[in-house]
Amino acid sequence: MRDGFKPAILSRLKVLVLSVVALLPSFALAQSPGPTIVEVWTKSDTLFLDISLNAEAFLAGIDPQSATGFDDNRHYKDLRQLVSSELEPKVKAFAKPWMQTLQVDVAGPVVLSYEGVSIPVVGDPETVRVSKLLLTAPLPEGASGFRLTWPDGSGSAVIKQQRVSAPYTGYLIGGQTTPVIPLQGGAALTTEQTLRTFVPKGLSEVLTSGPKPILLVLTLVFLSLNLRPFLMQLLFFSLGIVIGLGAGALDALSISAAAASQSLAIVGLAVWNLISRRMQILRVIAVFAAGLLLGLALTFALTKIGVPPNHLPPAILGFAGGAVLALCAVAFAAFAASVVITGGSHRLQGRASILASMVIAGVGVFLTVEPWLFG
Repeated sequence: MRDGFKPAILSRLKVLVLSVVALLPSFALAQSPGPTIVEVWTKSDTLFLDISLNAEAFLAGIDPQSATGFDDNRHYKDLRQLVSSELEPKVKAFAKPWMQTLQVDVAGPVVLSYEGVSIPVVGDPETVRVSKLLLTAPLPEGASGFRLTWPDGSGSAVIKQQRVSAPYTGYLIGGQTTPVIPLQGGAALTTEQTLRTFVPKGLSEVLTSGPKPILLVLTLVFLSLNLRPFLMQLLFFSLGIVIGLGAGALDALSISAAAASQSLAIVGLAVWNLISRRMQILRVIAVFAAGLLLGLALTFALTKIGVPPNHLPPAILGFAGGAVLALCAVAFAAFAASVVITGGSHRLQGRASILASMVIAGVGVFLTVEPWLFG
């Protein structure tokens, strides 16, 4: 009995250490900037655009939705410390040529006029200061709708129509144009339209954002190449992504850009595959935590795109659904290919799982140290 006691304790310690490795990156909390907000309304024969923006980022030439670049930019830091009376002339000088690229079409192009900017007090210079830039444009007689084209190089923007029933709410990235928005309202996106818009965004983000999400989901495939543990891991991994993305998008939880890297989770789960081939409750918890971390990391992409404020739940579900769909497709393809190649042989499946996990762990280690080697 004593001989079996020590190995049991060591086994539990091993599993606990691997769980901590997979969970570790999710504990660092931080804040990330949001998109530019353009509130649009009409009064009499005038169109008003009230733009809430990070004016210092625009002046410094930084993508206002970037998760990085603020700490190292001396120009941005200097601008952030200016009081409103010092910053206002700079914003005005920037806004006058910039607003010429902000195209508004109301039965033809209209000319925007600069009406002023409201700049908050300096406050904490380490946080984003949101200024309000007011632009106006005359409405031609008989106008019924307008279209807005967001300038290239200006990040993304959430367009919010105000003071009408069923207002339009949508988002644009640089160079994109809204549909025709009725001046009297009624252009609100439906839940179905929002889902259809954000599902492809989630798909595209996973498939074009680099190897880390793909490597992370492949660690689930090569635990044992048995269907039941594969499906259980995929279920909890997907659940973690949805919950993490929702928590991040709703500002309930967020992580820094450095902690958003999934490299340690990739290494932890791949090494776990080499040490233990059995499905355990701590493995399920670790897989869920890895999905949660990936969901929180995807929040950066969703924030940069911009979420329509009146359509948060369907936008989050659509984006998460697209990401999960892409990852599940990769996982099922890898699982099926591995089963076919090994011909159903348990011995060959075990060797394939070990070899694939070693490769994944090696790549994960490289991705972990890459920022220090080449940064």
